[in-house]
Amino acid sequence: MDGGGIKLRNVHLRSDYKIDPNRKSLQRFLRYVRPYAGLIIVATLAGVFKFVLPSTMALTMKYLTDRLAGAIGAAQPKASGDVVANAMDAYVHWLSAQLPADWHMNTAWGQFNVLMASLIVIYALWGISIYFRSYYAQLAGHRVILDLRTDLYQHITRMGHAFFQTRQSGGIVSRLMSDIALAQNFVGNAMTNIWMDLASCVFYLYVLFSMDVPMTLAALIVFPFYILSMRTLGTKSKKTSKAVQEALEEFSGDIQERVSGINVVKSFATERREAKNFFSGARNLFDLTMVNVKTSTLANTIVQWLTQMATLGLIWYGGYRLYTGQVSIGTVVAFTLLIRELYFPINRISEMNTILHNSLAAIDRVFEVFDIQADVKEKPDATILNRLQGRITFENVRFTYPVAAHDGDTPRLVADDRPVLDRISIDIKSGEIIALVGPSGAGKSTFVQMIPRFYDPQHGRILVDGIDLRDVQLRSLRSQIGIVAQETILFSGTARENIMYGRPDATEAEMIAAAEAARVHEFISELPDAYDTLLGERGAKLSGGQKQRMAIARAFLLNPRILILDEATSALDSESEHLIQEALARLMQNRTNVVIAHRLSTILHADRIAVMDRGQILDVAPHAELLARCPLYARLYHTQFRTAKAG
Repeated sequence: MDGGGIKLRNVHLRSDYKIDPNRKSLQRFLRYVRPYAGLIIVATLAGVFKFVLPSTMALTMKYLTDRLAGAIGAAQPKASGDVVANAMDAYVHWLSAQLPADWHMNTAWGQFNVLMASLIVIYALWGISIYFRSYYAQLAGHRVILDLRTDLYQHITRMGHAFFQTRQSGGIVSRLMSDIALAQNFVGNAMTNIWMDLASCVFYLYVLFSMDVPMTLAALIVFPFYILSMRTLGTKSKKTSKAVQEALEEFSGDIQERVSGINVVKSFATERREAKNFFSGARNLFDLTMVNVKTSTLANTIVQWLTQMATLGLIWYGGYRLYTGQVSIGTVVAFTLLIRELYFPINRISEMNTILHNSLAAIDRVFEVFDIQADVKEKPDATILNRLQGRITFENVRFTYPVAAHDGDTPRLVADDRPVLDRISIDIKSGEIIALVGPSGAGKSTFVQMIPRFYDPQHGRILVDGIDLRDVQLRSLRSQIGIVAQETILFSGTARENIMYGRPDATEAEMIAAAEAARVHEFISELPDAYDTLLGERGAKLSGGQKQRMAIARAFLLNPRILILDEATSALDSESEHLIQEALARLMQNRTNVVIAHRLSTILHADRIAVMDRGQILDVAPHAELLARCPLYARLYHTQFRTAKAG
């Protein structure tokens, strides 16, 4: 069956996308640009030379055309204030004084040859300016992006668990990679090009005015139409660009989910349905992209058309002034060449207008993440914990999961109104083994996540060794808490890197001792590269039991004072089960243990058992006492734990 299922979400172009009219995001982005202003200035100056140097070709053509025309008897008019002609005359006169007489600098042909040789040197400098402009612009852009991406990643890693629970991982990656890459265009292209093009326009206007004022004024008639088209279509371009980036974020997140869950797709034989859903999401992204393409293409087309029409009009006007004897033929030739050099930066500014608005939309999205405040914050004067004793105290704790909300333009997290933990009070002694039992949804997982301060309670407080967790430095707390989760997370590095993840400064001997204690040393030694073997994404090359023992080895190496264990519910073969239980028994020695129990052996060996239901602790006592006085525990024991024993 191909219908139904979980469909990929579509994002549509809306009229309410924020475009940050106050440019606050841009101002914040420019703080990252400021340290590299020197590189941008070098790139801009090199770019100005890149666009100004070709003007020497047109100026040389003007001079030579007039000189050659005069040499064959066609006298050309010359204005007394012709700056270009006077400058070229001075240059040729200087060259004549420097070169030997047999170079015939007193003839039009000799001057032609020498000026062409000069152009070769000029174009060599032009090539150098191209290199410096491109290199330094890209260097500045990539350095800015390196700083911005690093800060954004650090900001994201400081966020609490609620941030990640309300967002797709693919969307977070999209902000880090795609959006910041678009922002790089602002520095690498837009910033340097805009100043470079403006400087080029000023230069060419000066040269054109010096040659012929009426023709230059005629060339400027088209400028208001340029500005009008860029302003009209620029705002729409930013809005469509933001819609495309939102769609790409959603699409990337959905695809990442499907790829990571490919076993589920195959087990339910839903490949055809997923292909249809993929096409639907891809088509939505395509449609939004084409709206953006249409907007940017229309803007560029209008500018190109205006340029061609203006050029044709100027050719006609130049021909008229040549026919009436008001300008020389060299002036018309040079003006025709230079006017295209003037319009070329204008065309580039139009293209940069599209890039600029795309970049600004991406910058807005990047700083939207910066504006999200962490729900778990560390005090500036937080207490650094030394070696913990391991006592844990919950005092009348009430907690509800945060949900996403918006305060104006700033997204934030607020508490839901449904408590997950309600009036929890318990004192766990140092070195004690506490087992948590209860039906699904009782709040056991949330309870253990409060201990390393993944969340803060809305009411009450949690203490470790008598110190409120809100007053403790997070690193010093979490470095002394080991967590062996039900779902083992391994990274796509080597076995060595995964074991040493919590203590990268551990010695080789310490790492091997931890591996031996967790009973993983033997199978790791049999891998192709032993501890340097790559384990694949999420440890794909290992079995379920091997992954769990790797997680235990990681905890052994950390040697925490507090151990949080969420026992796996999945069935393992008897050998793996035995090895894991043996490793866990060693790991739980001489430390405080909080265990979400799923096995009979765990509750029987626990010092006390906390029975949870609907976010509350109903009773805390050893196994025998609970069996006699707690109806819920008795029912769980007879249905869940005795069944587990029988299995």
